[in-house]
Amino acid sequence: MNQTEKKQNAVLKTTLQLINEKAISDITVDEIAQLAEVSKVTLFKYFKNKNHLMNVVLIQALQQMVQKIDAIIESDLDFESTYRAVVALEREQLYQYRPFFSENLMFQYSKSPDFFDDETLKSQSKIYEALFHKGKSEGVIDANFSKSDFMMLITIFMEGMKKISAEQLFEKTETLTQFFLHGLSGS
Repeated sequence: MNQTEKKQNAVLKTTLQLINEKAISDITVDEIAQLAEVSKVTLFKYFKNKNHLMNVVLIQALQQMVQKIDAIIESDLDFESTYRAVVALEREQLYQYRPFFSENLMFQYSKSPDFFDDETLKSQSKIYEALFHKGKSEGVIDANFSKSDFMMLITIFMEGMKKISAEQLFEKTETLTQFFLHGLSGS
């Protein structure tokens, strides 16, 4: 690993640590630079601004989760078990971080228009499309629902979650799951 990669990794690791410890609004670029032992100039060489850095760190954490979700979707589980396994994995992953991480993730997701880059959006869309095809092939998703309808429902769910605290989402996971699954079946 060359010097540039070492410095960039130090910034990313330090930022992840801070995102786990306090609110993004309380994290400063000066603090990140000092703890990562790099200059602010060096930090801004790699990242456009603080918001960009926060997005990169959070998206990297999400990308690791996407790989695990892909494996679940490609498994032999039926649609409902797949959906429940994905939700359980997401909860488990968020629980492994401290509460600040979940709150910071939800904050960036709801407040940062550039939180998801095109590649992240494509990978997320691919997951939902695979889930749709699994549900459709099993007859679990009502025949009247198109892929477009399914994706619209996902968008509504995702947009609605931006206004709810992570704690509240964790408490209501089963309610949301039941609502989602029963709505798709047309029952």
